[in-house]
Amino acid sequence: MPDLSGQATLAIIEEICSFGPRWMGSEGAAKARDFILDQFRINGLTPSLQPFKYLSYTPGQTVLLVEGHKLACEPIALSRSTAASVNAPLVFAGQCTPKELEELEATGVDLKSAIVVSENLRSFVAYPEAERVGALGFISLTNLPGNIIRCGCARLDRKVGTIPAVAIGGDDGRRLLQEVRSGRSLEATLEAKGLMEEKIGHNVVGRKAGNSPKKVLITAHYDSFWNGVHAMDNAAGTATVVALSRVLAGLSEPTLEFIIFAGEELGCWGSYSYVEENQDSLNDIRAVVNLDTFGSKLSELEIGITRDLIDLSKETVDINGVQVDCWNSPPRAASDHHPFAERGVPAIWLANCGADQRYHTPLDVPEEMSPQKLEQAATLVRELVLRLAAGH
Repeated sequence: MPDLSGQATLAIIEEICSFGPRWMGSEGAAKARDFILDQFRINGLTPSLQPFKYLSYTPGQTVLLVEGHKLACEPIALSRSTAASVNAPLVFAGQCTPKELEELEATGVDLKSAIVVSENLRSFVAYPEAERVGALGFISLTNLPGNIIRCGCARLDRKVGTIPAVAIGGDDGRRLLQEVRSGRSLEATLEAKGLMEEKIGHNVVGRKAGNSPKKVLITAHYDSFWNGVHAMDNAAGTATVVALSRVLAGLSEPTLEFIIFAGEELGCWGSYSYVEENQDSLNDIRAVVNLDTFGSKLSELEIGITRDLIDLSKETVDINGVQVDCWNSPPRAASDHHPFAERGVPAIWLANCGADQRYHTPLDVPEEMSPQKLEQAATLVRELVLRLAAGH
């Protein structure tokens, strides 16, 4: 179908990325919001903005000194700001799993007096573990060539972190690891500042009324981190939902809601707000199909899915000859499907298995997107929605 061609979706991605970084509260986020609203209107939907309160984060000054040498760094969003410098030895904790931390403590390492260093590319997974063991601070390494830094958030549960944290680039991280693994003890000084305040954000909703109250939600998020245009995460999901809204607007049944959430990168504020505002009618939702982080040249397709939709999804994948590299059931709790899934709403998440680790970095650009993979994902979602509409 021409409307779902990869090139057409890529053109929408390029336009969204032309607005610049879409960090919550930025000019780029506002431009993306207004663009989506206009597209829903053009596509014949009933468009609206859903306001919600969220905890904003404005990155401030960060300083990381290791043995007196200054390293380039970025703050981890929603981590605690330092009132004074934190001075402590560095301890490398790998992926920062509970097992790894327990093994370090079993060897006599005092994590409560250390700054924990992790190479887990998902800071929101590793940081809470460093918090739990009482570390004084946290450093996230980027595992990419050069000294590119991957930004991240401290948590995804809408809570403020209790320890300061920064992210550093690949070259600096590799040098640190080489010295730590050689047995050398490294002392670090860490300062991290960030302004947190309550603000109002907006989800963008495009509604197509059906013949019954039953509905299917097709969702993505339009916000990004401050350090790039982030085509894969998540201009791709936003553009695909916009394209699907044009193709599916003519269905008579069921009711469809195309929702582009805001505040996902700070802890899914927009989707949690939607769930909380609609908690009395969640049973009317047949399914949520969430699109977040996919479609790059290096991406491998992951489908995260609640158990009640496994058969439908696998049948649809087989019929359409789609290559799915990994299935997760239940889906990972790392995007806007999660607030629905934890309330028992059937949910599907199309995502990146992890082959492309450029997400949350300035390297996530439209030039690295694959039209073929974008078209494959859009076509799969269309078929899923058509089967859900038919009552499967």
